[in-house]
Amino acid sequence: MKKLTGILMAVCLTAALIAGCGQKAGGENTQTTDNQSAAQTAGNQRKTGDLSGDEVSAAQHCILLAGKNGTWLLADRDNGTVFTTSIPNDLKDNDGKKITSENLKAGDYVDVYGDGIMLESYPGQYPGVSKMVVTGEGTADEVKQYQDVIDMVFAEPDTSTVPTVGVVYSSSLGQTMSLMSGPGNSTWTAPSGDSETDSSADNTVTACGSAVMQWENLEKMSMDAGKTDFTISCDLTPTKVTVRRWNSDKYPASVDDDLDALAEEVNVEKSADGEFVIRDVEPGYVYEVTVSWEYGDAQYGFMTSEIQ
Repeated sequence: MKKLTGILMAVCLTAALIAGCGQKAGGENTQTTDNQSAAQTAGNQRKTGDLSGDEVSAAQHCILLAGKNGTWLLADRDNGTVFTTSIPNDLKDNDGKKITSENLKAGDYVDVYGDGIMLESYPGQYPGVSKMVVTGEGTADEVKQYQDVIDMVFAEPDTSTVPTVGVVYSSSLGQTMSLMSGPGNSTWTAPSGDSETDSSADNTVTACGSAVMQWENLEKMSMDAGKTDFTISCDLTPTKVTVRRWNSDKYPASVDDDLDALAEEVNVEKSADGEFVIRDVEPGYVYEVTVSWEYGDAQYGFMTSEIQ
């Protein structure tokens, strides 16, 4: 899907939303004033369903419209708001039995709980969902009402050129989605008829350049101290992801540096939803991410630093 749509807006809004000024998932504007008492706050939380932990919003009554690669498009059945989200670990059926995302299908009714903060892209993005309960089943006609949005979000990705790739991760500033530097050092073979070159010609394009550690203006990712998982985000689903890293005090590297000898392999795992997750990312490193698809592969990079 178009996961990267609205990334820049989402990143710019994250800090402001977490600070207390944002769009509540149910459509209300939510803001806490300095003189609001603890009793008032507790009362407000009781009104939204006695939710605990990060769950501060009342249940949204939604219908699942379509899903792909772990991301689902939903519509609020009360006000028609459409948004995307990942399925949380806390997923239950109407009897309270724990189920998995594999049990979900388009048309299911779900009650959605979370922190109430909707990132203002279109469709909206709701990264703070912490719980879902399947409550029933809608009709195909209900889903068809949103067919235009479904087609827009889940449009077939462009395979004529090397994709841009981003990462999604959480920090004290909230959920962040950011593009990596790249692509570089790529080989790409566009499907026949999907290239701007003559269809009778070889559609393979190879781009060779410097190593990621030598790239200028490497994209910087601000994160919390300690270890954080980064999830790969791309319109075109990868088949493989490998990652290496170097201490950032070695950046930028010279052409004489033995980067292979200095590199540290980083663990990458594929989640149950089919997403590639870079495990235990830490501040103070340069990361080289090699992504492969059925049409070719390319390198991307970013540098991490601790939030000050």
